[in-house]
Amino acid sequence: MVVIMTVLLNQRVPMCDGVELAADVWLPSGGGSWPIVLSRTPYHRNTQSGNAARFIERGYGYVVQDVRGKFDSDGVFTALEQEESDGRDTLDWIAEQRWCNGRIGLWGRSYLGIVQLPAASGGYEALKCIVPGVAPLDFFNDWIRYDGCFALANIIRWPFEHTTARTRTATSHFAWSDVWTSTLGSSLDDVEARLGARLESTRRWLEHDRLDEYWERLDQRRYFDSIKCPGMHQAGYFDHLSRGQFAAAAGITERGATEKAREQQYLIVGPWGHSMTDATTYGDLDFGPRSVVSLLDYSLRFLDLWLRDVDDGVSSEPRIRYFLIGENRWMSASRWPPEEAYETEWYLDSEGSAAGLGSTGTLSRETPRASDWDEFEYDPRDPVPTNGGQVYWGLNEMVPVGPTEQHPTLSRSDVLFYRSRPFAAPATIAGPVRLELWVSSSARDTDFIAKFCAIDPLGAVTVLTVGSLRCRFRHSRSAPEPLAPGDVVKLDIQMNHIACTVPADSRIGLIVTSSCFPRILPHDNRYEPTWSGAEPVVARQTVHHGGGYRSRLILSVIEDGSSTVTSCR
Repeated sequence: MVVIMTVLLNQRVPMCDGVELAADVWLPSGGGSWPIVLSRTPYHRNTQSGNAARFIERGYGYVVQDVRGKFDSDGVFTALEQEESDGRDTLDWIAEQRWCNGRIGLWGRSYLGIVQLPAASGGYEALKCIVPGVAPLDFFNDWIRYDGCFALANIIRWPFEHTTARTRTATSHFAWSDVWTSTLGSSLDDVEARLGARLESTRRWLEHDRLDEYWERLDQRRYFDSIKCPGMHQAGYFDHLSRGQFAAAAGITERGATEKAREQQYLIVGPWGHSMTDATTYGDLDFGPRSVVSLLDYSLRFLDLWLRDVDDGVSSEPRIRYFLIGENRWMSASRWPPEEAYETEWYLDSEGSAAGLGSTGTLSRETPRASDWDEFEYDPRDPVPTNGGQVYWGLNEMVPVGPTEQHPTLSRSDVLFYRSRPFAAPATIAGPVRLELWVSSSARDTDFIAKFCAIDPLGAVTVLTVGSLRCRFRHSRSAPEPLAPGDVVKLDIQMNHIACTVPADSRIGLIVTSSCFPRILPHDNRYEPTWSGAEPVVARQTVHHGGGYRSRLILSVIEDGSSTVTSCR
């Protein structure tokens, strides 16, 4: 189908400080004024032009803007820092144009989602709705670090490819796999020399190595109280940033500035990674044909409601739509976790050792009778390879992603493995996955990483979600504390959200280790700052369970898979 449209290229949009940003405007032909969908991007506005025809044929105008300092936009790009003011100024400019009828919606995912809450926080009357996808809120914990652990590709590849030049950055002079290897035991100077570029954003982020005022200014949870418009939030179970999308939907529902905002926050979550692929498979699992949905079509229904007063029934649908892995069907709920869900506790235990394929580690609803522990040695020079989970897209071509079978790493002596008995009946899990882990270490600081897994009757162990924590941040992200070697401390490890049904005769499993390379830069087991040049040391790690140290996995479940239900409601 040929869509006839009017195109206005490289429109200069003035900001309050005199800087001009470049925007392309796509409009239905024939003149008039229209509701406008706005996307703001650092990836060049041409990358979004393919969506224009869908918006035009629906009766929208579409505006795509290069953010400050990118491509044809003037100024200097400082990632995350300028989006509030520039987003508000852009809304002002659009609303004043003769081709805008006074209704605007924001749409886009990843960085195109990140820019939406800052712009919406001004409460601008013309902004009628937002549609963000896979966008973090807390950039210290969910982007630059994973709860303190150094998110290697996020802090190296993203700044290199998206903040060092107005044009596409050259990458033919190296292989990313070599870059990741070169980061071990080196300095940032060495990494920059390998890339051939200075990473200004990386250096700025490294200077702020705790949750200080810099990160607090960027934390988008502070915008919840000022959001006045409805929102459609889009997340993926296997996306490394989607914790923020769950938090945004819940936070605005609770704290939004208007009744409309509080009552009209929607969330859709599926078995996708960051790119939200339309294939039926991701990782090692096939989710069936019902898993494939057009998120653009879904977005258009929501935009129609708030920008065109066209309601095809979306206003009466439940606010939460989630895909149930295992049963491979879509479910609805009025809140997340679903209202019928309750928490269950699974205690870690073992009969000697939980390390390696010979692990005797168990997950049980019964508390261990006696104190015990499991140990392993973590050597930063020989890290556990990344094998699935919530993986940044910049690593997709090098490591397995999403729900991946874990036996390639289970044979290692630095990997602990705990599993439940087979379920007597199907178990349905829906909600966040949390781990309270009592540990000690010979190091003054180190990382612990956990994977929640499903185990089929044949013994295949498939990771569903991953969490991590750097021990110095166990009490506070803003006031880190070293470990006293040998002292036992509690870690609260937050994983992503998941909804899945584990069949009868299957099990759940938990993997605990201290490295996941290259997803996370291996901790050198010292208290010095990252890439300080200090020589890495081997750490003796201990996971304690039983007695006063009740290490436990906490799951939100709808059906617990047994005839006896013991909850911690």
